[in-house]
Amino acid sequence: MNSLNLAALPGDLLLEVASCLSSRTDILNLALSSNHLFISTCPVLYAHVHLGTAEQCQRTLSMLHSRPNIARHIQKLYIRFSSSSDYMLDINGIAISALLRGLAPKLDVLHTFIWDADEIPQCDDMWFALRMSCPRLRTLGTCYGSVIPSQRSHLLEFKNLRGFSLTLKYGYYTHHSDDFQDALPFDNRLWDMLIRRSPDLEELHVLGGPLILDGTVHPLCTARWPLLHSLSLGDLMLDWSSGPGPMSSKRPFVAFLEAHQRLRFFRTSRTALSPHIITSLDPSALPHLTHFAGSLEHLQALAPSHPQITHLAIEEPLIIRDLAPLSIAGVLQSLHCLTELRIAFVFHSSYESGNLIKNLVSTCPGLTTLEITCARRPSFKVDTLARSVSCLPRLRHLRLTLVPVATGDSLRVCASHVVQAIPRLHSFALTFISSSLPLSLTPVEFGLYEQSGNYVIRTDEHGLPHSLSCTERRPALRLPFTLPSIPIPLAVPLLAFSPFASPSPPRERKMRIQQFLLDLRPGTSNYGGLGLILERSTAGDEARVLAVLVALSGLALWGFFA
Repeated sequence: MNSLNLAALPGDLLLEVASCLSSRTDILNLALSSNHLFISTCPVLYAHVHLGTAEQCQRTLSMLHSRPNIARHIQKLYIRFSSSSDYMLDINGIAISALLRGLAPKLDVLHTFIWDADEIPQCDDMWFALRMSCPRLRTLGTCYGSVIPSQRSHLLEFKNLRGFSLTLKYGYYTHHSDDFQDALPFDNRLWDMLIRRSPDLEELHVLGGPLILDGTVHPLCTARWPLLHSLSLGDLMLDWSSGPGPMSSKRPFVAFLEAHQRLRFFRTSRTALSPHIITSLDPSALPHLTHFAGSLEHLQALAPSHPQITHLAIEEPLIIRDLAPLSIAGVLQSLHCLTELRIAFVFHSSYESGNLIKNLVSTCPGLTTLEITCARRPSFKVDTLARSVSCLPRLRHLRLTLVPVATGDSLRVCASHVVQAIPRLHSFALTFISSSLPLSLTPVEFGLYEQSGNYVIRTDEHGLPHSLSCTERRPALRLPFTLPSIPIPLAVPLLAFSPFASPSPPRERKMRIQQFLLDLRPGTSNYGGLGLILERSTAGDEARVLAVLVALSGLALWGFFA
């Protein structure tokens, strides 16, 4: 069916067609086929808008301000960028928050807004404009940096929220890490907004907060939200003591958990909930819990009474020692319904016998999604690890983050090995990180990785993979200084700087993105001549040596006959 015949379909049918496309690139290509298709697919194409850089934020928000017919379809708006300087001098933050203030009256159906910058918005009136102009806005997300909201901030005037998230950035810990809750009046207003004025709260994600005085209890422990189903707590101190009453009474936060029987997603930290306190939790509490994220000790206390967990993320990296594989397998084998697992390992040597992955796979035969991070040392080759997890019959999505072997293959070659070992995969991702990268940082979000690739497997009519849709990212080379503007070429050495050499927070790096289709059928060449010369592999090294020899031979012949 060509674009003319497709454009003749009714608008509601075109929306159904667009909603069935899993890739936003495919939706965009469909929308660009004709003006009619673009207008018809706008509600799907612009339903969720995710802006990840300052330049992208300013260009897109300016476009939306001039095109209200497009802005009116946005339901979720996610703003994320890095600050260019200090809070008061941050031109990016000032411009973006001002653009959002002007755009707010055009966001008719907006119900979710997330501000994930390094600092709070410089234009606090942005929150007032969103509250007054977006009547459907029920989910908010913000962050605290070096500057925190004032007691009169419009952020604290929302009511009837369904979801709220708060993230603490680098600047908060350098300026306010020792502040107590009683010294921050705005914090009391924040919890008043969430507890008293938002009784139907369904999702709450607080990834940190100020300290509380000894013997006091955090306001969160006294809250009761009957519809709460998702709770995520970071480094948030909830209570010092066991609360009023005898020593055997329930701790305030344990009583909070037992009162919220609808919880399905729960993420915690050691600061918010000590692992040994979970044993006092009533075994019948949290009967609908299916998603859990925490430490291995949290899971050891929770797993016996909650075998219904299907999605698990072990937040703290596991240091691999002799008994580590046995302890992990002993905990996971009681989770018979587990389908998704995210886990990270820290290796202190480059040798691993393979028992770790074998035990992991044997205890979780029903996994459909697996994410493994191996840090500090190059422990596995990608093809070896892929063969180890190939015995999972239901595995469809895989993400591997590891330190590459010095003589290892390139991303393309590794991706081919993964497809050959696990042809039933739908998609997978490979990320190569440095051995010095702290696991407290997310390499994919900050761009702190050597190479990264996302791959989607395309199959034929028999279900056999015939090609691989590849999107590979590498940090773009940048000079630490500006070259003088002169019309002659300069030979300038490339200087490498570690993003952790200074006390400033890590900045996002510009990424060089390459998209291509890799043919997996035998007898076809995966690389052209130039692609093979640039390939980081043994074959690429040989091709480069051969190219140099041919060039030297040509120069010698030219000099001889000249």
